[in-house]
Amino acid sequence: MAHKTRSGKPSRPALSSLEMEIMDVVWELGDCTSAQVIEAFTKKRPLAPTTIRTVLTNLRNKGYVKPIPTIGRSFVFRPTVLRESVARRCLNDLLSSLLGNSPRQAIAYLLDDANVTKEELDEIRRMIDERKRKGEGG
Repeated sequence: MAHKTRSGKPSRPALSSLEMEIMDVVWELGDCTSAQVIEAFTKKRPLAPTTIRTVLTNLRNKGYVKPIPTIGRSFVFRPTVLRESVARRCLNDLLSSLLGNSPRQAIAYLLDDANVTKEELDEIRRMIDERKRKGEGG
């Protein structure tokens, strides 16, 4: 799905599920080498190191990580996009493609299907009340 940034420029291409999993590792590690990503990722699930390196190359080409030259042969990868901005984009994609742009429907699914604790419900209620006080939405 084509997206534009607030400045009107095209945004980065969407991430595949495997790219998202590897980006999660990169976000957790911060600046990291491919060897560090491989080590951390394979603790979660087995995957060939060559596949992980290929995905890191794809993430670089898509603009999600940038290489920082180091002394020696390896690069250190640095995330160029915040996890929160990717999460927001994924949520917007889901709202658009599956839920008819309905936040109400998304929240209804979450409340029906997720194991939401009483504490989480209380926090959600506080967030809704705060939003109403600010005059946003509704």
